[in-house]
Amino acid sequence: MIMSAQTHLVHQFDEDLDELKHLLYSMGDLVVEQITNATKAFRTADIDLAEAVCDRDAAINALEVSTDRCATLLIAKHQPAANDLRFVFGIAKMATDFERMGDQARNIARASRAEVPEDLIEKLSQTGIVENTVKTVNLAMLALKNLSETAAVNTLRSDNDVDKAFNEGVKVVTLYLKEHPENVEHVLGALDLLKAYERLGDHATNIAEHVIFILDGEDIRHLRLDALPENLTKLS
Repeated sequence: MIMSAQTHLVHQFDEDLDELKHLLYSMGDLVVEQITNATKAFRTADIDLAEAVCDRDAAINALEVSTDRCATLLIAKHQPAANDLRFVFGIAKMATDFERMGDQARNIARASRAEVPEDLIEKLSQTGIVENTVKTVNLAMLALKNLSETAAVNTLRSDNDVDKAFNEGVKVVTLYLKEHPENVEHVLGALDLLKAYERLGDHATNIAEHVIFILDGEDIRHLRLDALPENLTKLS
């Protein structure tokens, strides 16, 4: 009887944990879709698609609330220890990052292509910030769904490319502003777009860091890539 009760508790914990993971994965998948659609909406000046992205942000917010509630109930019911507790806390933190990524996708969707000079858009596209950001976000999702330390470290490395593209974009905007001071408001709108993609990369990095903490118990927040623990720097 005791063994049967213990087996039931373990089974119930596994079911609750699966529900928690499902909520987070659903949230992450929706965020990736939102980023894709927001970028497409801006590039094509598709107002209907942009409005759809803004409307679906509420679904991301609702998923964050559900994930947080599920994590809290799981801890209260099962009082998980060690690795399991790290995993639950990590999921709760990642949900916060996904919610903020949803906000950035909404900001991109809200940007008006008509208000940003076409020649400036072309110059910014050459920095590769969109492509590098999407790559970084996808690596973070891979790290999360597979609990892959390699994918997590590669996410950190990929975010370096996002930062480089952002810095290059800032230079482009600064130069353009010097040459076209009359367009200051529209040029600043382009800078807001750059910031949105750069912040997406930052939140993807946070997710990768949470994955590493779940797997190793290593808190690598605020460490430079070249200051990571040796066992992580050897990953490729």
